[in-house]
Amino acid sequence: MLFLAYSLIGWIWETSYCSIRHGHFINRGFLRGPLCPVYGFGGMLIMYLLQPWAHTWIPLFFASMVIVSVLEYFTGWLLETLFHTRWWDYSNEKFNLHGRIFLGGAICFGVMGTLIAHFLHPWLESRILSIPLPTARIIAWALFAAFLLDLITTIRGLVDFTIYETRLKDFVESLRDRFHGEQWLEEKEQSLNQLFQQVRERLQEDTSRANQHLLEQLESLSQRQDKMLRHIRKFPTMRSLEFHQGVEALRHRVKEERQQRKAARSAKGKEKVF
Repeated sequence: MLFLAYSLIGWIWETSYCSIRHGHFINRGFLRGPLCPVYGFGGMLIMYLLQPWAHTWIPLFFASMVIVSVLEYFTGWLLETLFHTRWWDYSNEKFNLHGRIFLGGAICFGVMGTLIAHFLHPWLESRILSIPLPTARIIAWALFAAFLLDLITTIRGLVDFTIYETRLKDFVESLRDRFHGEQWLEEKEQSLNQLFQQVRERLQEDTSRANQHLLEQLESLSQRQDKMLRHIRKFPTMRSLEFHQGVEALRHRVKEERQQRKAARSAKGKEKVF
């Protein structure tokens, strides 16, 4: 239960920080639910691996900085290796290491680890230990089952996202082969959404069987975009290591949706005034 408690605390911190920084609510976290497992693992490592420094301040601060930063770096590297996508990117931050960690974040980990060890952990531990053992076991197993289900669902979503990126990349390459040399295709600064719109108009003019097949593929990929948008909403700085255009197209969709909601709220506010 301590692992899930620290995961929840990490989710609250990440969601609050990112929402304030970007000016709108971001449901942050690797999983679909309100949990950040990296904070759960980090909290457990601090509480048990760093037990000899539990009652210190400066040593615990620096040890927490190092151990959680190493964990975050390894997690970022593992996700990039498995799914070919960088889920967070600190490349624009000062004193970053390969964009996976940076000094400011490490300092926050140190502060959080020290405060949790001295104040929050003893309180959490006493509350959990006060629960009767049979009841605690039922709660623990129920929470673990929910966590496992969420983890499986999330991994399936990440695999789908990776497959979507691969299919999108292959499709765009097939379009460039199909319409190679045509002026409208060679336009610079053309977004993926603009490319798709021009291809759609082009294919609708020519109803040959080959073009109809391409059009069906285009519409299928466009529909799948809706399922992929949640990843951009949760990780605004994410980027693909293999097909940058695909993530940028999703990011553009998210930006458009946000602008539409803002305009709708503004229009509704004006209606109330009058």
